[in-house]
Amino acid sequence: MTGCKKSFSAVTGADVISMADRGSVLPQPPESMVLTIGNVAKMFNVSQLVLRFYELRGLIRRREGMGGVRVYSWTDCSRIVFINKCRKVGLSLSDIAPIIAAAGKNVSAQDMRRAQEACVDLVKRLEGQRKVIDGVLAEIAHIYPV
Repeated sequence: MTGCKKSFSAVTGADVISMADRGSVLPQPPESMVLTIGNVAKMFNVSQLVLRFYELRGLIRRREGMGGVRVYSWTDCSRIVFINKCRKVGLSLSDIAPIIAAAGKNVSAQDMRRAQEACVDLVKRLEGQRKVIDGVLAEIAHIYPV
């Protein structure tokens, strides 16, 4: 996954449990591998407060995990990568929210249309910004050849 600073160790053959091992109890993963709010914050170099704000906005969601610890899913991690990329180009959470909502399950046709329109508007806006940036870069390269 791009944009993710994983610090997980590789899985060895001894760590793999076969589906045929019905009597076996799955071992609890090491604390560093659990997608807790602290670990996810470190992975993406954001604060826990930012992640809680994303939760409040409905962009990501922690679920009950092993031992009652609330954890994120890999889908939430992918959403955080997407949110971070969008934020880097200046998009607001209000711009991002309809796109993420449309990616969820059980989305109505009306919500899907609304998200599609939001995407088209964002693409037009970003293309306009790209033209301005390209123009500025061309001028700078003309003045100070690189």
